[in-house]
Amino acid sequence: MDGVLYLASDLVGQLAMLPINDFDWDNGPSLPDFGADHDPIQNVINWGQGVIIVIGIIGILFAAGKMAIGKFGRSDLAADGVGGLVWTVMGISLMLVAIPVIQAVANVAGS
Repeated sequence: MDGVLYLASDLVGQLAMLPINDFDWDNGPSLPDFGADHDPIQNVINWGQGVIIVIGIIGILFAAGKMAIGKFGRSDLAADGVGGLVWTVMGISLMLVAIPVIQAVANVAGS
């Protein structure tokens, strides 16, 4: 019986000396690496830029329509169209400036 215990103790000693890979667990939140072509966050940002441009075009056309109608004797509507144009341009500019700010804060690399 003593021989079996010695063999077991030698086996445990030999197993303890085997190299074991150290695991480096990363518990911090991080996004998966999708690659440059399949990055869903960049896709959402690109869609957002497209929507902003479409909204801007519609807003500018709406303001231009008010100014054109105001040309036919309704000066208050023309003035409202000019004011709407200023608000549209400033709003679109603010939305387009917000995109790089969001990318910087979220630490998302743009393409």
